[in-house]
Amino acid sequence: MVAALVLLCSLAAWSAQSPHERVLLESIAVTERAQLSPPKIEAGLVLAFQTSGRYELVTLRDSVVQRLRRSGISGDSIATALGARWRASVECDRFENLLRAELVLRSPMQVRKGIGYGLIRHRWSRSDEPVADPALLEALERALCVAVGDTLLYARTDSARGIRPAALVAVASMELRDNPSVLPRWELFEDAIATSYSGVLAAITGAQRSPWAVTLDVDTRDSMYAQFRLYGPEPLMPPSEQELAALAFFGVEAVVSGALVRTPDGARIELRLWRIGANGSRTLVRQREALLNDDSKVKYLETVAELAKALLADPLPSSR
Repeated sequence: MVAALVLLCSLAAWSAQSPHERVLLESIAVTERAQLSPPKIEAGLVLAFQTSGRYELVTLRDSVVQRLRRSGISGDSIATALGARWRASVECDRFENLLRAELVLRSPMQVRKGIGYGLIRHRWSRSDEPVADPALLEALERALCVAVGDTLLYARTDSARGIRPAALVAVASMELRDNPSVLPRWELFEDAIATSYSGVLAAITGAQRSPWAVTLDVDTRDSMYAQFRLYGPEPLMPPSEQELAALAFFGVEAVVSGALVRTPDGARIELRLWRIGANGSRTLVRQREALLNDDSKVKYLETVAELAKALLADPLPSSR
């Protein structure tokens, strides 16, 4: 009797603590290759909910939840007792430098799902082990945005750096279309492979500045190709259907392809954004271009990066 009274008092006090919508965390699943511990994922998820300013996550390690569980109360009844409308489960996976989080929210009447991605960009200097925490938080925040259907969940409080739902994007190629009749000859076209590859890297740099896209690094993109035995993709050639299908298998929604075209007045840089399908098909979404007046590698790379950022300045349109 005393224990029951204590528990009821704890519930009453606990229920009055927060004005935010409560969600009860039920389970965490993580793949072996993710190399993440469930406690780390739980901590990231708690932070993602807290910084949203709208939701509060209650975990199974909460003292009140543990008391209720020891009392033999079911998960549904625990959620009801805590005033939690939703019960959450999360699954995390990793491929090379890409982290994927899938968040499922369940209520008695509804199921919502959100998928979010984060790219690992840093490594510890001594061990070379990846620093996954920032990417994990980004992936979880994006998954929450999608699950609750609120694009501006985080951007309302931080319009500059607030996380938004983001499409998974890869930069595929940079073609060079020379015109030998145009003089003088440009060094950019003479060393075509280096110009193409550096252009791909510059496009990745620019695309990664967009809040609406998670753009793969070259290592992660090429590892996706390798899973389908597509080795050594040629940056000078447009992506093949096989390459696009391989990217789509891993959840990539769009690719960027580019071209450097020699003209009588200099050169023209063209970047195109394509939505891709599971069968390797592609549909043009938008394109951007700029003129290059000088045979300058620095100017070329700066312009490519600026165009890539502009190309992804808006969210990818819905495929529906």
